[in-house]
Amino acid sequence: MKKIIAIVMAALLAFALCSCSPGAPEEYPVTLAAITVTRRPETIVCLSDSVADIMIACGYANRITARSDECTQSALSDVDSVGKKSSPSYNKIMDLHPDVVFADKTLSDEMYNKLRDNGVTVLIMMPAKDSESLVTLYENICSVVGGKVTGKKNGSEKAFSILMTMSDLQRIVPEKNVVVTACYLYDIDGHTALSSTMEGKILSYTNAINVCTTDSPSGGNIQKIILSNPDFIFCSDGVKSQIMNDERFSKLKAVKNGNIYEIDHLIMQRQGGSMTDVLSFLIELMYPELKITKNSGDTSADKEKSEVSKPQTSKSETSRSENSKSQTSKPQTSKPETSKPQTSKPETSKPEQSKPEESKPEQSKPEESKPEQSKPEESKPEQSKPEESKPEQSKPEESKPEQSKPEESKP
Repeated sequence: MKKIIAIVMAALLAFALCSCSPGAPEEYPVTLAAITVTRRPETIVCLSDSVADIMIACGYANRITARSDECTQSALSDVDSVGKKSSPSYNKIMDLHPDVVFADKTLSDEMYNKLRDNGVTVLIMMPAKDSESLVTLYENICSVVGGKVTGKKNGSEKAFSILMTMSDLQRIVPEKNVVVTACYLYDIDGHTALSSTMEGKILSYTNAINVCTTDSPSGGNIQKIILSNPDFIFCSDGVKSQIMNDERFSKLKAVKNGNIYEIDHLIMQRQGGSMTDVLSFLIELMYPELKITKNSGDTSADKEKSEVSKPQTSKSETSRSENSKSQTSKPQTSKPETSKPQTSKPETSKPEQSKPEESKPEQSKPEESKPEQSKPEESKPEQSKPEESKPEQSKPEESKPEQSKPEESKP
């Protein structure tokens, strides 16, 4: 009997040791900024549309139980809203008994304290300002949602994927002998996308110089724009008409050439798959000779891409806007946001868009082979020459890399 008991005890001990093996990592608790999430959250209220954009990009759209009015992504169209992200309905949130509420700095202090005082875990997520802080932001959000091992890895991989896609897009921008300048205006008072913000860095991925690198006192940014005379002015909804009717801007190149385009600042500031979609849109506006082919859902959910990939632009009288009309759609609005600075480590990769381009030269083989087929007519006296010309018909295959060069600018 003692032997049986000993065997049973040994088996139980072995089972306990196996359950604690490295093959089953501990995902929780997760601690962010002195706030601890003790278990996997089942009910998530997402007030920040940028956090929602990241969750969608990382495959967590179905984990969002409720959203704010600003979360207009199509992937969340069936999710109930609890009101504005700055002042949501307290009763609607409490009725859901949320495990976690994701918000940004627009949430009022009164609502934040009220939720915290009643036992709700509220996480204020500050937007990234550069590549490195973007990776950290993804890792933090995904650690809360998916665990500090599995979730963090997923967030890191997705952030690097988005950064590589943006670098790929930057590489297809054609080189110009003349420097291209641009800026983004949130309002006519001079609130601009600075180089220290992620939306300002998106402009730099177009190989354009952002004329508003740093913030200036009241009216200073407008003066910078007038003095620098940018080639392109991008702005939030409703600002274009104000620029066109303002005498101060009447002599600017962007005004004279019709290169003023509206992109809703809500989409401009989202840091999920919207970043690559906005960058693609900007490049196509600035370099209309390019036709950017978007990859499958590497950077965001497919439904989300269908909405965000075509930000709203204004109707322009120039041919540039006509070329870009098919790339536009109507986004939503919200107040602009800022974020805390961090450091960056951008990543690069080989463009995946080159695959469809390689197939195009193959379609042109019949045209290129025609001149070679005419050679046998010239060499009719020698019947053996057509056999010698067979190797020459393979030459178009050797010239594939040269023929594909023009197509590399069309991802």
